[in-house]
Amino acid sequence: MDAQAPDHLIRVVKGRPDAAELAALTAVVLARAAAHEGRHGGTAGSGPALAGWQRPERLRGFLGPRTWRDRRGEPRSA
Repeated sequence: MDAQAPDHLIRVVKGRPDAAELAALTAVVLARAAAHEGRHGGTAGSGPALAGWQRPERLRGFLGPRTWRDRRGEPRSA
């Protein structure tokens, strides 16, 4: 790879596309990018979403001295 910054966004490796072929390629790339953003709520490139679950080994085993009571202050039934 070249250490210099590229002059173009798209590089043709083999062949000589004309302006119509480059326009068609650009339209396809832009359509795919728009479809991806539409499926993912406009978050293309923002990274992975947070998981909706937790790993059991990361949960605290003891929540405090009043954990034997529920939120209403009543003892929990066994």
